[in-house]
Amino acid sequence: MDLVIRNGIDDIHYQPIEVGIQDGKIQAIAGEGLPSGAQEIDAGGGIVSPAFLDPHFHLENALIWRDPLNTSGTLAEAIELYARIKREMPLEDIVERGARALRLAIGNGTLWMRSHVDIDQVGRLHLLEGVVELRRRFANLIDIQLIAFPQLGMARNPEAVDYMWQAMERGADVVGGMPHGERDMEDAARHIEIAFEIARHFDADIDMHVDETDDPYWHSLELLAEKTIEAGWQGRVTAGHCCSMSAWDDGMAGRIIEKVKQADLHIVTNAPVNLMIQGRKDRHPQRRGIPRVKELLEAGVNVSCGQDDLQNMFYPFGSMDMLDVANMVAHAAHLSSPEQIQSAFDMPRYNAARGRRLQNYGVKVGAEANLVVLAASSDIEALSRRPDRRFVIRKGKVLVETRTERRWSPEAQ
Repeated sequence: MDLVIRNGIDDIHYQPIEVGIQDGKIQAIAGEGLPSGAQEIDAGGGIVSPAFLDPHFHLENALIWRDPLNTSGTLAEAIELYARIKREMPLEDIVERGARALRLAIGNGTLWMRSHVDIDQVGRLHLLEGVVELRRRFANLIDIQLIAFPQLGMARNPEAVDYMWQAMERGADVVGGMPHGERDMEDAARHIEIAFEIARHFDADIDMHVDETDDPYWHSLELLAEKTIEAGWQGRVTAGHCCSMSAWDDGMAGRIIEKVKQADLHIVTNAPVNLMIQGRKDRHPQRRGIPRVKELLEAGVNVSCGQDDLQNMFYPFGSMDMLDVANMVAHAAHLSSPEQIQSAFDMPRYNAARGRRLQNYGVKVGAEANLVVLAASSDIEALSRRPDRRFVIRKGKVLVETRTERRWSPEAQ
């Protein structure tokens, strides 16, 4: 075999495991005793996991926090500030900043990403051109899908609709949307209809920003679920953010969650960003600004998590570490039982892979060898210790090796 991983544990039951890799695929798995390989690596008793996915990010505006600065911290100001500068962003600057973000992500074990790209009458296709080039340069390191994202609306914005069609012809893979950005629910329904028209033409998946607001009036998630069922697009539609769910009453939430389940929608919570940016105008008690993660999981809805933003006018923090994101989801959504902690660990792994419709994902014979070896022995350790990614492996090749050493002085022994 080309590569053998020794002295690991599996990512579900945490039992001893060795993994043999040949021609970029997992050829053999055993508790011990696999034949020698041309290259062998020691997992050090750590978890051998499939690599992570970030299902919701914005590459083109990463790492521009102070230029310009969002003084209110609100989503509305962030959108306004970004509209001022996105048309003039130099392409090479988009690529350079995006490359820094991607290297952080890859080093932390993320080998798949979906990135939303603003498509509208302001930026036109300028930002798309930059991230298409970025995707090309990183094609051997990470698999990136680009989502055409009409942040400034479509229902009353025919120019933006034209650019959306062009974006799908010029490199975008997925049709995006933001129905709650329209004037009212009627326009939101039209926004969703336009997105499905484009998706049907290109046989594309749909991935929308949905109800990223504190206002309980907005329930375009319900419209999206209904349209998904009507169009027969079950399993191919993702709803990100879904913040107004935290402001709905229980009756509305229960009704819509049932429709989400029937539509087989994938929900992506971007807890780091939405905990920071939502509820800014609330007096106490303040709304949490994330979807009802626990209720969604209990209903059998597929829930994953995304980083969303990295040090920009929307969010000043971020580490491009999907275990950090999952940890924050677990805290914000009160996921503390053993089963819930495993669910949080699975959000940037199996749950996100299901939303991406990846085939043969996981640590199993026949799967492509896209793996991360964690310096952790359980899901709790993986989420709480920020463990080293001892090895990040793509298609059977080691991309990154990380070893952090802590040395105690003799006086501290």
